[in-house]
Amino acid sequence: MTTYIGVLDNDWRWTGEMPKVYHSSPGVERTFCGNCGTPISFRSERMSGVMHLYVAAMEEPEKFLPQLHTAYEEKLSWLTIEDDLPKRNGPEYL
Repeated sequence: MTTYIGVLDNDWRWTGEMPKVYHSSPGVERTFCGNCGTPISFRSERMSGVMHLYVAAMEEPEKFLPQLHTAYEEKLSWLTIEDDLPKRNGPEYL
């Protein structure tokens, strides 16, 4: 399971050293730290205009409270999510 925050392109910028970019599949770009390999972000043409940043890569990840669960149908069978947040399947959340 991965936790991202989606940020509109005009609302963020890189500071410091630029991350490395990997094009993992057509229309998908992932960034990672060139020194240690830590994943930093995910971008998809299907969700254009939004950068998805890994919450685990943030200095204070607890500050980013979840608002919904996306791609809910992809969760592992043993994972139980019992909060009241909206749950969206695959392309339904785009």
